[in-house]
Amino acid sequence: MEEEIKKEKKKKSLILLFLKKNKIKTLLFLFVALVANTYAWFIYNRVVSANLEAHVKSWQITIDGAMSDSLTFQIDDLYPGMPEYSDTVTLSNEGEMDAEITFKVHSIRIMDEEYTVGEGGETQASMDERVANYPFQITLESSSSHLSSGGETTISLYVNWDFGNGDEEKDALDTYWGEKSYDFTLANPTLPSLEVVVDVNVAQTNG
Repeated sequence: MEEEIKKEKKKKSLILLFLKKNKIKTLLFLFVALVANTYAWFIYNRVVSANLEAHVKSWQITIDGAMSDSLTFQIDDLYPGMPEYSDTVTLSNEGEMDAEITFKVHSIRIMDEEYTVGEGGETQASMDERVANYPFQITLESSSSHLSSGGETTISLYVNWDFGNGDEEKDALDTYWGEKSYDFTLANPTLPSLEVVVDVNVAQTNG
């Protein structure tokens, strides 16, 4: 009986000795395992969060299929009594954000006379005054200034040159500019008689 008690004490002593020797290793192993699991959990959550926030709304405006910040309208022939000229360009919003469209005339070349905003002191107002003195009317308009995602809007140019119909001053202008347009076309067969360059500005909205 006494011998069995001694054996039991010896066995417990060996177990305690083993635990003491391996205590540091055991604790280190448990610590590493815990840190590894925590680190893996943190990385996983960060990746998931990044994936959830990775989708950024895009927006893209195309002008008849081509990216551009300006439009050019050209008319080959100008003459009194001509049929109304019209040309329309479609702007498509292929992105996910709504946009606001604004535009203004950058330059106008009428035969051999050219006016460009920002050059030689030319302003939008002064150019408008010059163009108003010609016998024909140039009109620029858009179907809408707001361009929804997936939507379209148009920018159109119209040119009208009516006869004077007995108005002597108008008849004189028609004759002068009609002859000038004819001479210009003969001298420059590859150049349009009228060219209008329009600056287009697209601004993303918070829609």
